Amino acid sequence: MNVQISRSLGIIAALYFTANFNAQTTPRDTASKEQKIEEVVVIGYGSVKKSNLTSAVSTVKSETFDDRPIYNVGQALQGNAAGVNVIQSSGKPGAAIDVKIRGNNSISSSVNPLYVVDGIQTFDISGINPDDITELTILKDATSAAIYGINGSSGVVIVTTKRGKANKPQLAFNAYWGMSKTVNNIDVLNLDQYKTLMFDFHANGGTNYLPLINNPRYEGINTNWRDEVFRTGFDQNYNVNYSFGNEKVRAYTALGYQGIDGIIDPARFERISAKMNLDAKITNWLKLTGNFNYINTGLKNTNDNLGTSRGGVILSALNTPSFLPIYGSQLAVREKDASGNFIDGYKDGQFALNPFQSSWENPVAYQSRKNETQTQRFMSNLGLEVNLLKNLVWKPTVSFDLIDVTNDQFTDGFQTSYGREKKGIGGKYLSTYQDMNIENTLTYTIKSGVHDLSLLGGNQIHEKRNTWHNYEGNNFPAGTSFFDYNTVIDDKRETLVKEHLRELSFFGRALYTLDNKYTIMGVFRYNGSSALAPGNKWGFFPGVSASWVVSNEEFLSESKVISELKLRGGWGQTGNVSGIPSYSHFNLERVSRVGPDGIWRGRQWDSGNLGWELTSDTNVGLDMGFVNNRIKLSIDAYQRKTNNLIIPIPMGPAQVPFYRNVGNMENKGLEFALNTQNFKGEGFNWNTNFNIAFTNNKVLQLNWVPILDKANIETVGANLVRFTPGQAISSFYGYQIDHVDSQTGDFVYKDTNGNGYFDTGDRTFIGNPNPDFSFGFSNNFSYKNWYLDVLITGSYGGEIYNASRFDLEMMNDFKNQSTAVLDRWTTPGQITNTPRANSPSSQYVSDRFVEDGSFLKVKSATLGYNFLSPFKGVSKINVYVTGQNLLTWTDYTGFDPEVNAFNTTPGVSGVDYGTYPQVRTFIFGLKANF
Repeated sequence: MNVQISRSLGIIAALYFTANFNAQTTPRDTASKEQKIEEVVVIGYGSVKKSNLTSAVSTVKSETFDDRPIYNVGQALQGNAAGVNVIQSSGKPGAAIDVKIRGNNSISSSVNPLYVVDGIQTFDISGINPDDITELTILKDATSAAIYGINGSSGVVIVTTKRGKANKPQLAFNAYWGMSKTVNNIDVLNLDQYKTLMFDFHANGGTNYLPLINNPRYEGINTNWRDEVFRTGFDQNYNVNYSFGNEKVRAYTALGYQGIDGIIDPARFERISAKMNLDAKITNWLKLTGNFNYINTGLKNTNDNLGTSRGGVILSALNTPSFLPIYGSQLAVREKDASGNFIDGYKDGQFALNPFQSSWENPVAYQSRKNETQTQRFMSNLGLEVNLLKNLVWKPTVSFDLIDVTNDQFTDGFQTSYGREKKGIGGKYLSTYQDMNIENTLTYTIKSGVHDLSLLGGNQIHEKRNTWHNYEGNNFPAGTSFFDYNTVIDDKRETLVKEHLRELSFFGRALYTLDNKYTIMGVFRYNGSSALAPGNKWGFFPGVSASWVVSNEEFLSESKVISELKLRGGWGQTGNVSGIPSYSHFNLERVSRVGPDGIWRGRQWDSGNLGWELTSDTNVGLDMGFVNNRIKLSIDAYQRKTNNLIIPIPMGPAQVPFYRNVGNMENKGLEFALNTQNFKGEGFNWNTNFNIAFTNNKVLQLNWVPILDKANIETVGANLVRFTPGQAISSFYGYQIDHVDSQTGDFVYKDTNGNGYFDTGDRTFIGNPNPDFSFGFSNNFSYKNWYLDVLITGSYGGEIYNASRFDLEMMNDFKNQSTAVLDRWTTPGQITNTPRANSPSSQYVSDRFVEDGSFLKVKSATLGYNFLSPFKGVSKINVYVTGQNLLTWTDYTGFDPEVNAFNTTPGVSGVDYGTYPQVRTFIFGLKANF
């Protein structure tokens, strides 16, 4: 695989040199240069001429993703911006997208970027309709992100959506329909191979399961669980928008629907979105801006990232032996009681019992568990632009984000053995998130001769109120098919939690440019948070950066080769306290009522000495353009160091977390972005974009807890990931296998501590999930009305811990296994890498399941045709076909190398543990402009 990746990169480089070798080296076009100078880039609370940009900023235009079947803004970033790593931790429709800008800069706090959607700040981008977006701007370093203070510690993504234009009314409609299938497969033992394995298992001292397997009730049954669980997915998407206006009022309105049926029932994502953007010029000195969004999403969940015993559908589909049927009624012999009635597990409509362990049910039974989430969201902001004096503008804005979430869970008390055990079990979980921001900014700009000065000052009042109200219980009246708290008989539980967080900030920016050559920018934010104790509430976060446009100097102004040459550099700081409770500085006892008489008590220790996680970021950059900017190259090098890492330290018998600042960590890297116009003219155009990012990170220091373990693998009851000084973030920790003993069939582990025998001290670091580099490579071809867009993404050097193989290769019980165990040891003297069945030596976290996670993907390819003015009143119709996840080259043996089973655990990455597979999707799309 490493050779394949290297060859692919060599081919990419050759394409560039071949396409541009014969480019004419003519003098720069003056008009083109002036147009370039006037191009602006959106940054925090304003914009700046791109020629004056001093920070590390990437821009992604909507045309790079608007033909792809995506449901989340994070997917639009994948492969399109250097240093932005996007992992879809599950192929499940509506699954969370893991976006990291320049890697992890924390161990326990959130490392999600801040999203600013038309001025509305949020960390939750789910539900935003990608069709409404025109541009994504990524602020990657603290010299620009520091103006957002604690919210910008992990980078900022500014989302700009469509707006109306004066005297240009336009109606647009687009839709697509698609079908999805799994990309890869994992082969498991057939019935005969499984029976042979069970014979070996018993021969090696294990339980004799064969009498149960050969029971006459299972005669003639050979269930293909893959066929029963997997299906063809279906995508559909419809959007209509209308923009209109005049010199006084402009508006953009949109309505959208998206529905995705997953490849594994009941997974489904559904979204209805409505949007209106309004711009009104009230007087010559007063403007009004409004942005209003309503989003309604529905999500039906298929349990993944779980072991078979915990209801994980994916591993259960692979582990469940084929001699078992789906329903008890399919058995050849059905047991009855003394009265002649079928007993539980054999009745019509009930899933067949697992004869080995009733709680481990078949995957179709797991699929019947209801887990549905309905989310309603209203995002809005209203702002004024007041010209107080010449060049002095006041902008007051108020934004409000309301998210209301209802999650219903229910396991039927009749169909499943687990449900019958509890006589039905369920819960309703109600969550409300209210986020309000009040901001005021004053901007003063002046341009006089060679001097260009912009000053900005502002303040923000941020208030967040969250409420969680949960109801749970067991034992429902017979025939109940949904959760109703009023009918709960046993174990009735109700929990109410409220949270109130307030922040106050003052911020500013000064930007000065001399003679369009030399620019310096300084930013700061003075941030206060109610989550911290008095004396620690306030933090100051500055940033300073500068640039030199060398190409505007006289000695380069007439260059026939160099169109643009700019040097950039800067330093900044941001803070983070997202990893602590809102009331962390209080010593609290929480009391909850369980049932009519029960009491549950919880405690939170006073963490009053807690301070900010502080990230210091240094960035240097180089921007170059050649041959009339037909070739453009940007290079950035950065070092990001986080001090005062916040870590929860378990204290007391109940292991209650006690939060402290205990350590430091570092990220550093190198990023390249190359854009070329390979051919232009004569009806044919070819443009190429390539980006690649090299990253390296490690923990520098941990006090109080010099070792922090995470990612428990329940199959073997051990943690997989260890954080400790000197090691990379999320490094895998376990034993190293030397060989399989040819006489016993057991693993022999390496004696890494040299004490002469095998013990826990032999554990060591066995893998690093962080890739050496990741890249994106896109080509856009057009010939007359035809066009072809291809996006290739890849990652090299990162390792994956395939924990799914514990359940598929351990051979320690009755579960079916993958065909890899056909190579298992069976006779003395046999040389193999796979141990015997029922070997205790296989039940340890080891490097056995560490795999190369490098990959190269044809992420998407779109072929389309534009019909120009085909009918009266229709300006353009575009038809296209798109394939997503078309080809994948990888040595990874799981479903897909893009995985993160522990995506909700901060700092942990690269683990596959029954993850819902990625899908290959083919769609047909239609767009029309009227």
